Amino acid sequence: MKIYIIGPPASGKTTLSKILSKKYNIESYELDKLVFDDDNNHIRRSNETISKIFNDILVKDSFIIEDVGRSKFVKGLEKCDKIYYISLNKYEVYKRVIKRWFNQKLGKEGFNYPPTFAQLIDMFRVVNSYYKKEKKKLDYINSFKDKVIYLDKDKLNELENR
Repeated sequence: MKIYIIGPPASGKTTLSKILSKKYNIESYELDKLVFDDDNNHIRRSNETISKIFNDILVKDSFIIEDVGRSKFVKGLEKCDKIYYISLNKYEVYKRVIKRWFNQKLGKEGFNYPPTFAQLIDMFRVVNSYYKKEKKKLDYINSFKDKVIYLDKDKLNELENR
């Protein structure tokens, strides 16, 4: 099975991918970690390296990939069997970003990059950017409507609490 999870930052993509990975015994890939090299000060990888790693994932028999729906990864939508689209309103995501940031500052949650105040402000910028492009993402995703599963806050909570 090949699964693609799309949603805004802090929407529960990683949690959902871990649940599905355990349930189906499928390796999951966080595309932020593909784009940014966390073993090397979170620097951005070259486009060539990103493409190679991504294409290596896509040829696998099964995978779970999660992302905010960047256009460079649309090939994954074509290759997958299921697309989970996490649909939360912007203010719910803001609350989740703030909660995550505090949990990271308190050491209750891991992080890919240090939880500085500048990083929190940047996450708000990323959330705003996501919602400015959401309609375009949804229009494209809807072309795969036979394999899309839409998850609102209640459905997501139900999956996370099983």
